Order: sequence, then C-alpha cells, then structure tokens
Amino acid sequence: MQKLENVPVFTLYGEQHTEETAEFIHIEPIASRSRSLGWQIRPHRHGRMLQCIFIFAGSVTTHLDDEHYDSEAPCCIAIPPGMVHSFNFAPETEGLVLTVAENLIINDDQDRARPYFEHLLNQAEVIEFLPSDPELAQLRQSLEQLQTEFRSLATGRWLMCEWLVRMVLMSMSRKRLHSDHIEQHTHEPVSTLQEFRQLIEHHYRDQWRVEDYASALNTTPSRLNRLCKQAMQRNAKSLLQERLLLEAKRKLVYTRTHIDQIAFDLGFSDPGYFSRFFKQQAGLSPRDFREKH
Repeated sequence: MQKLENVPVFTLYGEQHTEETAEFIHIEPIASRSRSLGWQIRPHRHGRMLQCIFIFAGSVTTHLDDEHYDSEAPCCIAIPPGMVHSFNFAPETEGLVLTVAENLIINDDQDRARPYFEHLLNQAEVIEFLPSDPELAQLRQSLEQLQTEFRSLATGRWLMCEWLVRMVLMSMSRKRLHSDHIEQHTHEPVSTLQEFRQLIEHHYRDQWRVEDYASALNTTPSRLNRLCKQAMQRNAKSLLQERLLLEAKRKLVYTRTHIDQIAFDLGFSDPGYFSRFFKQQAGLSPRDFREKH
C-alpha cells in the first residue's frame, strides 16, 4: 500500500516537482502526454498548482481520491492543489490541460476575484456544458487566445497570459454559479460559502460544530445552513462530515497508520466512535474499507 506522502507530486505530469513561481502557467493538448501513455494518467498530485482539464470531444473517467466521475464533452474538471487524481481518457479525446500556480489565481485577501475563484482551490469541480452555453463559447475563445500568447514571444506575454487565465476561470465560475442557482446580484453569499470552506480546511480536525463556524463567520447556524442548502443541496453539518470522512479515507488508503491513530489524528477521543461514524457514512468499517481499496 502506497503512503500518501509517496504519491508522486508533479508540477506537470511526469516532471518532478520544482519551485513554483507566481508567473507559472502551462497549457497543452491532452494528447501531448496521454497518447503515448495509452490515454491513462496514473495517480499523482500537484503541489501548489490548480489543474483544469477541458474536454471538447471524447470522454474521461476521473478518479479523485476514492471517488470516480464519468464525463463526456463538453466539460471541464478542476482539481485543487494536493488532491490525488488520475484519468482514463477515451482514445483520441480532444481538449486541453491548464496548470496554474495558486498564488496567481488569488494574490491576496483583498483580491476582488477571491469570491469567484477560491472554491477552485478548495474543492474539485466537474462542470458540464451544453453546446449552446454562452460560457462554453467564451471559454473556448479565451483558451485559444491563451494558447497563442503562451507560445508567443510578444511584449507583455506573461501579463496577457495571466489576464486570459482569469477569463477562463471566470467562465468556469459563471457556469458553476448558474448551475447551482446562487443569487448573482450579490457577492456576499458566495464569499461566505468560500470562507466556510476555508475554515473547514483549517478546523475539521478540531471537530468544530456548526455553531463554531457560524460564530467565526459572524452569521447564524440557520443562515449558514440555508446558504449551504441553496448552493450545494446539503446542510452545513453534512459538509463537515464529508470533509472528515474524506480525510479518513485518504489515510486508510494511502498510509499504513493504525486505525486507532487515524481516529486520534482526526479529533476522535474514542476509536470506537470513529469506527461507528465511518461505517455510518461510508457503509463499511474502516478496516473493511482499507482492505477493499
């Protein structure tokens, strides 16, 4: 069984991890790496890099941690930094792979793009398009321009690439927001949900309650639940449980850590309670889940 820390960390698939800089952007056709590998990309991670896969013809099975998604063109898949993922593309699938340093996407806490893009750094997204969607036409146009700039030696090349990357990400976010029926006349609900996601990443091991998160967000538990149901069709507690379960699954599959120690690492004082929580959520005991995977 492979340890999580031994899952390969690449900047680009097959290329060893290097120091990532603010101006790091890379774009290439899916076929440029996948064709020679039989259209299969094995499990790996990227460091502080967001990767987006755009499928314009063909299909792909994407494995994200222990989940898998079957997607057909047109669609895009956004994979946040650090997530273990792999792909099985249908032969001759057409599309692009865009890899971007996370500090290029969001520069600082005052960045006006934060409410739109932060979710891409915290949660995997599979965004499906209809051929008639205006966001799809805009996305393809921006990607074509980005490829042209990426290959050029023109003055201001990196600045232009950065602007075009943000146009690509905005097209993705618009489609996501429309699909989730989040109100567009205000940024505030989107911002609150992204802050909630970020707090979960920082505190899920501390076993914070919904009330603790609501207090940190200067809102009420009922309003936080309402926003979560509106955007993700789940209440806040379900999102906390899902994140805790995901980390438990990662540790069971990618490490040899004893189950009791995993329970303590995730904030459970009683390993028996952890086992009951895991079986209720996953349908298997931790031991059975580890053996199966």
